[in-house]
Amino acid sequence: MTDLIDPELLSEMWPTLKDMTYLNNAATGIPPIATINAMKDYLDNRIRATGTFQETLENLKALRIHLAQLLGGDYSQYALVPSTSSGVNSFAHSIKYPEGSNIVLCDLEFPANYVPWQNVNKLYGPELRVVKSVDGRVPIERFAEAIDENTRVVAISQIQFGTGFRADLGALEKLSHDNGAYLSVDIIQAAGCFETDLVDLKIDFATGQAAKWMLGPIGAGYIYVRKSIMDKIHPRFLGWWGVEKLTEFGYFDREPHEDARMFQVGSPAMVAYIGLLESLKVLLQISSKNRERAALATADYLRKRLTELDIPYYDFGPNNNSATVSCEPPDVDKLNDNLAKNKIHCSVRNGRLRVSPHFYNSTEEIDRLVEYFR
Repeated sequence: MTDLIDPELLSEMWPTLKDMTYLNNAATGIPPIATINAMKDYLDNRIRATGTFQETLENLKALRIHLAQLLGGDYSQYALVPSTSSGVNSFAHSIKYPEGSNIVLCDLEFPANYVPWQNVNKLYGPELRVVKSVDGRVPIERFAEAIDENTRVVAISQIQFGTGFRADLGALEKLSHDNGAYLSVDIIQAAGCFETDLVDLKIDFATGQAAKWMLGPIGAGYIYVRKSIMDKIHPRFLGWWGVEKLTEFGYFDREPHEDARMFQVGSPAMVAYIGLLESLKVLLQISSKNRERAALATADYLRKRLTELDIPYYDFGPNNNSATVSCEPPDVDKLNDNLAKNKIHCSVRNGRLRVSPHFYNSTEEIDRLVEYFR
């Protein structure tokens, strides 16, 4: 990792990591100190009545520009929503569902990416087709069996929260678009860690929030919209942040923005977005390739150690593995409690220990973790 990530940047921006072994980035990442300082400065300015609305608009535009630098496209394709759930809902209710249509997703999804589609099924009637997983993965062949010419949306997480399975988005894009369906992707478990270009992947809609691998505050969500579908979607909810002439407050007929901002409803949680802007500035100091390679190298080292200890874990191969490793050491709940008491942070998901190193983690930390497996 040291040849990929500047150790001085790590010590400067993440000083608290020296006091713990933090391997729980699939839950929440550790924000850089610059993020915390920026949020404190914002709140300090609030109590002193410092700052203007124009500055607020400039910061939010800068945030969207930085999102585009991280994830591809241009800033007009990005907008701000409170959470991943809000993002999924904004898209799910912006399209029509002809009689006989269906939505395809899988049984590995986090609730944020299936509850909204269950609700769409009840409200509008499209069939909900749930593809069954096998050993923590969903083979592309199973999606191919479920998708047909009546499929309206294929909804998928780029990386599954529980197992760490990384989807073949290229194959899913082809399956979706060959059948006239939209591809909607929850990118929360990949953005900030895995190199991702949403334009190159031809994804129609993507959403996530800042608190995990993007190392930002909770409550700073975002969406991405493919340019070619902008005129085909119609927000179900429209607010004053989603219309043209935002700074004109008198009463007149309003028109939605022609870009992704049409999905912004009300005032954003500025303290969270000020923090996210700083997190993005820090992330972008490290190339996306290096962030991905460093995190994967540490996760692969964990897989090696698990093999040596004969502890079962999900291994999907190099094309589908991520930096999230789901394994089965004995007495997992008791083990995780013991780890936490010793300042080693992981999670338990679906009865398995989930270990999720980021670029700021090291193989030495993995060695410390596995000492508790013996």
